[in-house]
Amino acid sequence: MSGKDVARDIVSVDIRGPHCEDLTLIDLPGIVRTTGKNESATLAEDIQGLINDYLKNPRCVILAVLPCNVDFHNSQIMADALKVDPSTERTIPVLTKPDLIDKGGERAVKDLLLGSKTQSFDCGFHMAKGRGQEALDKKQSIEDGLTAEESYFQNTEPWRGVEDKNLFGTKNLRIKLAELQMKLIQSSFMSIVSDLKSQRDESLELLNSLGAIPLTLSDKKALFRGIKEEIWSGMGSQTLDGRICSLHNDTEMRPSARFLDASTRYQTTLSKSKLANISEVVVGRKAIAYDKDKEKYDHGTVCFIDQSKGKVYLEEFVCDYTPESSVTQKKKGIPGNIIQDSNEVWIEKPDGSVKQLYAYDLETTRSDPAWISELIKHNRPYKLPIFINTYVFEAIVADLIEREWMKPTMELLESTSKVMEAAAEAFIKELKEASPFHHLQTYLITKAAEVVDALTRETKSRVLEFVKREEVPYTQNHYLFENVCKLRSQRLMDEVTQALPEDNGSSISVNPKTLRATVKNIFQRNQERSVDEHMAEEMQHALNAYGKVALKRFIDTIPMICVEVMQKFANNINHILSDTSDDEIERFVTAPSNTVAKMNKLKRKADTLEKGIEALGELY
Repeated sequence: MSGKDVARDIVSVDIRGPHCEDLTLIDLPGIVRTTGKNESATLAEDIQGLINDYLKNPRCVILAVLPCNVDFHNSQIMADALKVDPSTERTIPVLTKPDLIDKGGERAVKDLLLGSKTQSFDCGFHMAKGRGQEALDKKQSIEDGLTAEESYFQNTEPWRGVEDKNLFGTKNLRIKLAELQMKLIQSSFMSIVSDLKSQRDESLELLNSLGAIPLTLSDKKALFRGIKEEIWSGMGSQTLDGRICSLHNDTEMRPSARFLDASTRYQTTLSKSKLANISEVVVGRKAIAYDKDKEKYDHGTVCFIDQSKGKVYLEEFVCDYTPESSVTQKKKGIPGNIIQDSNEVWIEKPDGSVKQLYAYDLETTRSDPAWISELIKHNRPYKLPIFINTYVFEAIVADLIEREWMKPTMELLESTSKVMEAAAEAFIKELKEASPFHHLQTYLITKAAEVVDALTRETKSRVLEFVKREEVPYTQNHYLFENVCKLRSQRLMDEVTQALPEDNGSSISVNPKTLRATVKNIFQRNQERSVDEHMAEEMQHALNAYGKVALKRFIDTIPMICVEVMQKFANNINHILSDTSDDEIERFVTAPSNTVAKMNKLKRKADTLEKGIEALGELY
């Protein structure tokens, strides 16, 4: 940077040595807010533009330096870094000058270093202490400075008490930077290898062209037109619709079958999600079980369900019985291990003991809506709090869709895109008319990939639009209203039914007074529940019913949207290939030059590219 303006010239210093990491370090100018005398009026904007140019490079590691005595929330570099690297996979915030922290402020800086109160960074925070002005004035060497830095962090509180010592020091930072840079480079290997392979194939195409080569432009256009029409008709009828001319005994599934298989997996994944089973009693989930002997509710974690006997067991509720040898012999030494012995169910505890689990009726056990109660409690409006908060309901639905359904939805779209791209590449490679022209094959495959990519982007927008719409709950499906009405009375009905004597085929004697008291107790317990508990249960019923409706819409609509990548491909590729110019056809359908000089040059180029591909292949 000159005295007045920002210069884009680079001053490069190359340092080599056995102790040097393989790094390229770019020291950017500091961010400025105002300009001084005789400085350019655009100085701040110029510096910011220069910084942004480097920050946007996806292969660039952002080393965001933050002095410990400066408020983290006011850091411009952190804001800029998060804009270009929201996933934080290539940003390392480095805290410096720990010796300048105001007394009493160490705890806050330590929390910042450990990520306790800030956004989590993929590589975490790091702390370093460089040589101060006094050390520089005394001409302290770099090696002595590194030793002093290491000693500082080993002997100064609170840093000496931090367990992870890799968070401190310039030496550890060098290692971390080298590893992160290699990771970023490796993530780019595939695109680099793809470029090298494309150039290699082009060279080999010119060297190894075989078969009859059209000589006139008219013949070349006729050949290209035939290939284009075969792609249009073949991709739609044979590859995607599942039409076949003969049966093969191979294990390779057709693209249409692979898409159907992916759609089935998608349906299975969503069907097992929490939103689709909000009220289901499942192992590992909190539940409320009714103890009819003691006429009370027990809250605990489901650890075992015996569907055949209609029994459920909570981890926290055990009987004080001594296990027989038949039980202890089945111990595995694993806490939580379930042991079934005759009609009894036992569980291994962390202390090594084995306890018999208390059995509850599955019919009167329900999923615990306590988590909903917490959400209602934390988001209660100031108005009369006796009605369900629809905003909480909408937020739960949106959150569960985002956390549970979005990922498999995007995976189905990605799977559909890959199936289509692989099908197009395989089909093009099998075209006999195009096989002599490797350059033409590469062109067709590239165009096919571009079409798939464009269709995928278009389809993704429609998928996201659908998901966004579904995150706002709405339906006129009668199933929702019928199911909610049923669920409202189901629990009480089950408890009353359980209280009645079983019909064993013989005459039953019922004491009306006792029966009335039992039924009254059931309703009395229900009345004693808090408003929040009633609202949580009601919202759980609504979520349960709506989840079933939303599930059906997702498993029907999302595959129908995704399949358009395959349905529209044939027409779109036909349209794209129709725009191929005569010059491109002339170039793609032309035999390689016969001159020895060019052949040798192409041979050397192909060999060099192959060696480069092999060398890169060893690195990932």
